[in-house]
Amino acid sequence: MKNKDTERMLRWIEGRMSPEEAEAWERRLAEAPELRAECEEWRALRGVMQTSVREDAEAVLRPFFTDRLMRRLRPGERARPESFVSSLAAVFRPVVIAGLLLIAVLVGYNVASYEYEASASATEAVLGLPPVTVATAFDVAYDPEFATLSETP
Repeated sequence: MKNKDTERMLRWIEGRMSPEEAEAWERRLAEAPELRAECEEWRALRGVMQTSVREDAEAVLRPFFTDRLMRRLRPGERARPESFVSSLAAVFRPVVIAGLLLIAVLVGYNVASYEYEASASATEAVLGLPPVTVATAFDVAYDPEFATLSETP
Protein backbone atom coordinates (compact mmCIF):
# COMPACT_ATOMS: atom_id res chain seq x y z
CA MET A 1 0.00 0.00 0.00
CA LYS A 2 1.25 3.45 -0.86
CA ASN A 3 1.77 6.16 1.76
CA LYS A 4 -0.98 8.20 0.14
CA ASP A 5 -3.40 5.27 0.47
CA THR A 6 -2.40 4.73 4.10
CA GLU A 7 -3.08 8.38 4.88
CA ARG A 8 -6.47 8.25 3.16
CA MET A 9 -7.35 5.02 4.93
CA LEU A 10 -6.54 6.49 8.37
CA ARG A 11 -8.54 9.63 7.60
CA TRP A 12 -11.50 7.44 6.52
CA ILE A 13 -11.30 5.27 9.66
CA GLU A 14 -11.17 8.34 11.90
CA GLY A 15 -14.04 10.00 10.03
CA ARG A 16 -12.01 13.03 8.95
CA MET A 17 -12.97 12.87 5.24
CA SER A 18 -15.52 15.05 3.55
CA PRO A 19 -18.59 13.16 2.23
CA GLU A 20 -17.27 13.38 -1.36
CA GLU A 21 -13.83 12.04 -0.36
CA ALA A 22 -15.40 9.25 1.69
CA GLU A 23 -17.63 8.23 -1.22
CA ALA A 24 -14.65 8.11 -3.61
CA TRP A 25 -12.62 6.11 -1.10
CA GLU A 26 -15.44 3.61 -0.57
CA ARG A 27 -15.72 3.12 -4.35
CA ARG A 28 -11.97 2.42 -4.39
CA LEU A 29 -12.38 -0.09 -1.54
CA ALA A 30 -15.16 -1.85 -3.45
CA GLU A 31 -12.84 -2.23 -6.45
CA ALA A 32 -9.85 -3.54 -4.44
CA PRO A 33 -10.76 -6.37 -2.02
CA GLU A 34 -7.19 -6.63 -0.63
CA LEU A 35 -7.24 -2.91 0.23
CA ARG A 36 -10.67 -3.38 1.84
CA ALA A 37 -9.34 -6.30 3.93
CA GLU A 38 -6.36 -4.28 5.11
CA CYS A 39 -8.60 -1.34 5.91
CA GLU A 40 -10.84 -3.57 8.03
CA GLU A 41 -7.78 -4.89 9.89
CA TRP A 42 -6.70 -1.33 10.71
CA ARG A 43 -10.21 -0.42 11.82
CA ALA A 44 -10.37 -3.49 14.09
CA LEU A 45 -6.94 -2.70 15.53
CA ARG A 46 -7.99 0.87 16.30
CA GLY A 47 -11.14 -0.39 18.02
CA VAL A 48 -9.18 -2.87 20.13
CA MET A 49 -6.69 -0.18 21.13
CA GLN A 50 -9.42 2.26 22.14
CA THR A 51 -11.26 -0.42 24.11
CA SER A 52 -8.14 -1.62 25.92
CA VAL A 53 -7.13 1.93 26.80
CA ARG A 54 -10.59 2.65 28.21
CA GLU A 55 -10.73 -0.55 30.27
CA ASP A 56 -7.16 -0.80 31.51
CA ALA A 57 -6.20 2.84 31.82
CA GLU A 58 -7.95 3.49 35.11
CA ALA A 59 -6.14 0.61 36.80
CA VAL A 60 -2.69 1.17 35.28
CA LEU A 61 -2.24 4.84 34.47
CA ARG A 62 -2.97 8.04 36.32
CA PRO A 63 -6.30 9.64 35.42
CA PHE A 64 -4.88 12.86 34.03
CA PHE A 65 -2.74 10.91 31.54
CA THR A 66 -5.59 8.69 30.36
CA ASP A 67 -7.91 11.64 29.88
CA ARG A 68 -5.34 13.35 27.67
CA LEU A 69 -4.71 10.16 25.73
CA MET A 70 -8.41 9.51 25.11
CA ARG A 71 -8.95 13.10 23.96
CA ARG A 72 -6.19 12.65 21.41
CA LEU A 73 -7.60 9.31 20.19
CA ARG A 74 -11.12 10.60 19.63
CA PRO A 75 -11.63 11.83 16.07
CA GLY A 76 -12.66 15.41 15.53
CA GLU A 77 -11.76 16.67 19.01
CA ARG A 78 -8.81 18.92 19.56
CA ALA A 79 -7.49 19.11 23.09
CA ARG A 80 -5.87 22.26 24.36
CA PRO A 81 -2.11 21.64 24.34
CA GLU A 82 -0.58 21.52 27.78
CA SER A 83 2.32 23.71 28.68
CA PHE A 84 5.71 22.25 29.44
CA VAL A 85 5.73 23.82 32.89
CA SER A 86 2.40 22.27 33.91
CA SER A 87 3.61 18.85 32.74
CA LEU A 88 6.79 19.22 34.80
CA ALA A 89 4.78 20.35 37.81
CA ALA A 90 2.59 17.25 37.58
CA VAL A 91 5.61 14.96 37.33
CA PHE A 92 7.70 16.52 40.11
CA ARG A 93 4.90 17.29 42.59
CA PRO A 94 5.52 14.08 44.64
CA VAL A 95 9.27 14.82 44.75
CA VAL A 96 8.69 18.34 46.04
CA ILE A 97 6.25 17.14 48.70
CA ALA A 98 8.69 14.45 49.89
CA GLY A 99 11.54 16.98 49.99
CA LEU A 100 9.52 19.46 52.04
CA LEU A 101 8.54 16.73 54.50
CA LEU A 102 12.18 15.69 54.86
CA ILE A 103 13.23 19.28 55.52
CA ALA A 104 10.49 19.67 58.15
CA VAL A 105 11.59 16.45 59.90
CA LEU A 106 15.26 17.53 59.93
CA VAL A 107 14.41 20.99 61.29
CA GLY A 108 12.24 19.45 64.00
CA TYR A 109 14.97 17.02 64.98
CA ASN A 110 17.65 19.73 65.10
CA VAL A 111 15.51 22.05 67.21
CA ALA A 112 14.50 19.26 69.59
CA SER A 113 18.02 17.90 70.09
CA TYR A 114 19.88 21.23 70.22
CA GLU A 115 21.54 22.25 73.49
CA TYR A 116 20.63 25.86 73.95
CA GLU A 117 23.22 28.31 75.13
CA ALA A 118 22.92 31.99 75.78
CA SER A 119 24.88 32.87 72.65
CA ALA A 120 23.02 30.45 70.32
CA SER A 121 20.85 31.84 67.57
CA ALA A 122 17.69 30.34 66.09
CA THR A 123 19.51 29.69 62.80
CA GLU A 124 22.16 27.63 64.56
CA ALA A 125 19.45 25.63 66.31
CA VAL A 126 17.52 24.94 63.08
CA LEU A 127 20.65 23.93 61.17
CA GLY A 128 22.12 21.98 64.10
CA LEU A 129 25.35 23.97 64.15
CA PRO A 130 27.51 24.61 67.20
CA PRO A 131 27.43 28.22 68.30
CA VAL A 132 30.17 30.36 66.82
CA THR A 133 31.43 33.38 68.72
CA VAL A 134 34.32 35.72 68.20
CA ALA A 135 36.20 34.00 71.03
CA THR A 136 35.81 30.51 69.49
CA ALA A 137 36.82 31.84 66.10
CA PHE A 138 40.11 33.20 67.50
CA ASP A 139 40.79 29.99 69.46
CA VAL A 140 41.27 28.04 66.24
CA ALA A 141 44.91 27.63 65.24
CA TYR A 142 46.70 26.13 62.26
CA ASP A 143 48.56 22.85 62.96
CA PRO A 144 51.27 22.43 60.28
CA GLU A 145 51.91 18.79 61.29
CA PHE A 146 48.44 17.64 60.26
CA ALA A 147 47.73 20.50 57.88
CA THR A 148 44.35 20.96 59.48
CA LEU A 149 42.80 23.45 61.79
CA SER A 150 42.74 22.43 65.42
CA GLU A 151 41.82 24.17 68.63
CA THR A 152 44.65 25.64 70.72
CA PRO A 153 45.21 23.97 74.09
